[in-house]
Amino acid sequence: MDIATAAGGQPLGDGLWDLSLAVGAQGVTREVRVGSKRAADVSGKASTRVVGTGEGDRAGAAPGMRALTLYTTNPHGNFTLDIGEKKHDVPSHLRLDGVRWAPGAPTELAFTGRCTLAAHPEGALRAVLDDGRGRTVSFEAGRPAADGTFTVRVPVTQLPAGEWTGRLRLGPWSSPLSVFPRKSGPAKWRRRGLPWYAKPVPGAADFALQVAKTNLARAVVARMKP
Repeated sequence: MDIATAAGGQPLGDGLWDLSLAVGAQGVTREVRVGSKRAADVSGKASTRVVGTGEGDRAGAAPGMRALTLYTTNPHGNFTLDIGEKKHDVPSHLRLDGVRWAPGAPTELAFTGRCTLAAHPEGALRAVLDDGRGRTVSFEAGRPAADGTFTVRVPVTQLPAGEWTGRLRLGPWSSPLSVFPRKSGPAKWRRRGLPWYAKPVPGAADFALQVAKTNLARAVVARMKP
């Protein structure tokens, strides 16, 4: 059953859709719910997935997404399809565990987390950073492991100067990126021969990263102080 065409060639609308089987013979039809009796390898556990609709909200927009959850009712154990998060939400399946400078790559941030969705469009899970001045950059999460754990790596050397905040996004769903641990140091590198740095914004309640070119005069004065 293709939910994009199941309603007379149109997509099924948001709601809770019970699944039944209608069997007819010699003018007699019987309709029964599906799921209370199932093979041992057919799970009754709720399974949530995000699928692409193939349509954007506006011209040139990225394809839209919908949430689908197949689950069994209590107490009878029959299957129902939840379309549009009526009972099962997507954000509860996305978790960020923390952020740190990546081992072996001191100019890359590594955001780690876990995604327990049964499926989602490839490349849709990503960290999106915003400098508050209309500039955004995004970095795709690596393919989740078997247990759902994933990592998003952000090479800060690719960021222009500014103060960057960010969110973990999957289509229309998002949550704030992890806050830096206390006493996180800066990353330092050279761009066109000049020294640059990226460091957590002091006192920020949410993720905030300052990227800037090192003030050479100020750095020299700081080194000369006893």
